[in-house]
Amino acid sequence: MIVEVKAHLKVTDEGKVVIEKCLDQEFCANLVRIGVADLRGNVELLEALHLLATRRIAIEGKTGWEEALKYARKFNIKLSLFMVYHDLRKKGRKAKLGTRPGTLILNIGSRRTEILVLEEGVLMTLEDLAEWSRSSMSSGYEPVIAIVDRYGVITYYEARAVNSIT
Repeated sequence: MIVEVKAHLKVTDEGKVVIEKCLDQEFCANLVRIGVADLRGNVELLEALHLLATRRIAIEGKTGWEEALKYARKFNIKLSLFMVYHDLRKKGRKAKLGTRPGTLILNIGSRRTEILVLEEGVLMTLEDLAEWSRSSMSSGYEPVIAIVDRYGVITYYEARAVNSIT
């Protein structure tokens, strides 16, 4: 399947990703409509990486997965975080960077979810996990953990903290 580039983006000196040239006006308008770009053409970083990986945009004339990984490194975006975002976008979900490190926020209707992205083999104590879960729930989110294994397979787990068992 050949996907044509619909817009050319550039990275500004301030580290923002902006639309430089729109080749498909409907595509660019849709980016604003779904809330991943503003009227000035600034595109959210994770969305720009996703569009770059799926070859719908080009940055500096280049496109593809390798370019997306290059820019993820340049902007200090963990590969696992980008992979979970990319997976959610492929499933038609729109996530945003969370306020806590290594998290994404996903809103589906009235359901608000905070996703903690972890890599297989990274140690996390049960106390830290329970604290994150309680904090997420107290902020009004459903806590979910996304674990990315060494092969890039992503598994999602619900992560509700239990206060006590009687």
